[in-house]
Amino acid sequence: MQSEPPQQASTNSYGREATEQGTPHMATPTNLQYDRRYSLTIGDYSTGNGLLITSEDTDHPLQITFEVNKTSDTKHKAGNSTTIEIYNLTPVQAKLLESQYISFEFRVGYNNEYGLSLIAQGNVTEATTVKRGTDTITQIKVGEGYVALDHTRISQNLSPGQTVEDVIRVIVAAMPGISRGPIVGTNLSSPIVHGWRLSGTAKEELDKITKAYNLEYSISNNTLIMTDLNQPTSKTVLNVPVISSETGMIDKPFRITEQIRLGKKDKRTRPGIQVKTLLNPAFTVSSVVKIESDDINGYFRINSLRYNGEFRGQPWYSELRCSEMTDADITIN
Repeated sequence: MQSEPPQQASTNSYGREATEQGTPHMATPTNLQYDRRYSLTIGDYSTGNGLLITSEDTDHPLQITFEVNKTSDTKHKAGNSTTIEIYNLTPVQAKLLESQYISFEFRVGYNNEYGLSLIAQGNVTEATTVKRGTDTITQIKVGEGYVALDHTRISQNLSPGQTVEDVIRVIVAAMPGISRGPIVGTNLSSPIVHGWRLSGTAKEELDKITKAYNLEYSISNNTLIMTDLNQPTSKTVLNVPVISSETGMIDKPFRITEQIRLGKKDKRTRPGIQVKTLLNPAFTVSSVVKIESDDINGYFRINSLRYNGEFRGQPWYSELRCSEMTDADITIN
């Protein structure tokens, strides 16, 4: 069995934000990232048809490891996903995970004023249990919005003159359990001149409309996010998270060779940036962060996000791949 690691402390980036003028401040000087916590809800725990696995309110919390992957554009991809391993469930608990597409919510955080925050929500698509030494390990794979995206079929005709946003509204309304988050884009108000035929799964229809009108979309925590290609959900940078050595940045951010293309007819590209921090649930794909380092400074849009951690172990990190925002993309003053 694995032993719990010593608690480690570091300044918490939740509390540090960029002000309207772009200068950061500390919300409170005592914000610390330490004493990690988690909560995992599978199925309907309130009715007895589910599990609540938590590090709190128990003397011997179960060991877990996890990896959560999110991207700002799931067009023609499988979508956001989570893989989590849970150690030493009872046979009855492990059996419950065999229920088809059972619901899943995963929260993590620290023993501080912010508590636990949701970082993954969706449906269990696969569950396997193996013996590894003295431990029994159950691995589950989760698709965010999986049932709503891949098992919801839509059949409807939209008449000429309706807009791109009207099409998106119909798709979202047909997706059970999915709420509408930030949906912004230059072409949303464009009229559908010849009408629009919806005839496929919700994912197929979202892929089709976003490809046709230069948009990208993601379902994160059961919420649909949509923007223009490589554009943020909001132009204002008021209160965006600040990433620095004071707020949990690990090592230095570095440039990557990945080039971010701005559109089919726009041949400009932007170099990518990658940065690693202590795990911070405040990060969201398509949103903006401010990076402060010796070599790289400025505002950046999160294009993809990876959380990985072990309750008893060293990893408890966020890894971001970003692209730089220009004055045309955001409003600093």
